[in-house]
Amino acid sequence: MLFSSRQRKTIRTKMVPLLASSIVLCITVSLVVVINKIQDTNQNAVLESAASRQADLLRDQINSDINFIGSAANFFQSSTPANWVNFDRFAKEVIKNSDSLISLQWLERVTPDNVEQYVEKQKYSYPDFHIYTISNKKEQSFNGHFGATNVLYVVSDIYPLSHHNLDILGFYSLSTRTQLYIHNINTTRKPNVSDSVTILADTLESIKVNGEMKKVTYLAHSDKEKRGLLIYYPVFTHDTKNMKGIVVGVVDLTVYMNSIIHRSLNGVYSQIKIIDTGLGSTDSPVMYKSKGWDSAKGITLVRKVTLPNRVWLVEFKQSNAKKEQDMWVLVGIALAGFIIAILVYYIVSFQRGEKERIEAQLKIKTKELQFLVERDVLTKLRNRRSFNQYIDKLITTKHAFTLIGIDVDKFKTINDEFGHVFGDQALIHVAQIIPTLLQSDDKFYRLGGDEFCIITKNIETAHLEQMLAAMCLKVNQTILQYKGHETYCSLSIGAAIWREEDDVETIMTRSDNALYESKKKGRNCFSILH
Repeated sequence: MLFSSRQRKTIRTKMVPLLASSIVLCITVSLVVVINKIQDTNQNAVLESAASRQADLLRDQINSDINFIGSAANFFQSSTPANWVNFDRFAKEVIKNSDSLISLQWLERVTPDNVEQYVEKQKYSYPDFHIYTISNKKEQSFNGHFGATNVLYVVSDIYPLSHHNLDILGFYSLSTRTQLYIHNINTTRKPNVSDSVTILADTLESIKVNGEMKKVTYLAHSDKEKRGLLIYYPVFTHDTKNMKGIVVGVVDLTVYMNSIIHRSLNGVYSQIKIIDTGLGSTDSPVMYKSKGWDSAKGITLVRKVTLPNRVWLVEFKQSNAKKEQDMWVLVGIALAGFIIAILVYYIVSFQRGEKERIEAQLKIKTKELQFLVERDVLTKLRNRRSFNQYIDKLITTKHAFTLIGIDVDKFKTINDEFGHVFGDQALIHVAQIIPTLLQSDDKFYRLGGDEFCIITKNIETAHLEQMLAAMCLKVNQTILQYKGHETYCSLSIGAAIWREEDDVETIMTRSDNALYESKKKGRNCFSILH
């Protein structure tokens, strides 16, 4: 079919605007796909980093308690039996310094050779003292038979000396688990950590009748919450051939769990599960599980917490759903691309004959699109995409630089008290002040929320300290005013100076650590990591 010259011109006039607008829409779609990928990558990086930090914090908390119990063991190691009566004074200070230690027990070594002397000594301090164990859910007094080991480890002292704790005096355990722990201690010469257990004082409390011990018919483990953890710390003789005894620290597991839950609910993760893989955990391996764990869907990350004789698996689960802020970024870019496509269509349609003007308009629109890609809409600063490109270039070319992370202190409080519009003004306020303190080749970015970042070629500590101090001071002393409201805001700053072995993730993690140190120091300050 042949078209006349007029028809061909008409077709070109209609097709060119459609083609131009279609190209803009394709660019927009590609841009949304790329930014979506970047957001997913960054979110996964944040999840990985946060999971490792939380697992490390949990391990450090447990190791701290092991060290506290070790200090109590050193008391028995370094003092004579005559001074062991002062155990309560030492234990009081140890427990006071730990949030999770609820009791310290001294299990003294008893053998057939010293059992009579031992009982006589104990009765001097505790007239009702007697040696007993619990078998078949009933109290069994010691009948003089030591069994194959010829050694018992009997609870001889305890702190605090509460009503129920006193009932534990004289108790010894012949359970398979306890004997395995003792055997492992003798073999490795290291402390041991038990699986989650029912605290004996909880069990004894359930068998009291009018405040007096009657008949021990204690509740089974399934009837009492396993909220306890026992840490066995050995005390050896000076020649390390035999154990004098064992200091047992009773730890309240709920403190650990509440601590990690608190950090999770105020941080990245919404669901947590902790699994014990050590000795005795097969009957009840799950130490803690969030209520919605089984029904929750999303990314699951696993971190190991290694203890002296067991390993805990800490699982974190986070929904795959995008953050609202990320969704709004994608919607904003898509909407901007759609609007630009419409504008291009009408520009090309009505100005088809004005070639030069059309080319100029296209250049303007291209620049606007590029601005949307590389700039933050609110503050007009460079955005995370621009940041990623520049830092990748610096790492690749091995140019020395300093990465500075900045958070606006208590930004959520500003939003809650004055509203999000005022919060936006606070971000603009900071974005306008900081550039006045930067050098011409310094790069200033807004990565998202109240998170800003600076990349500077300045790597001299003295110069950095002077610049960061000036930032903290100037922002804190400048009044923020908007529609009758006024307040002051402050910054927490963390800087990491590039090292040759650093990649992007490493230096960003170091910058985050420095920023975390500033927040720990009370905010409105800076920290520098070399």
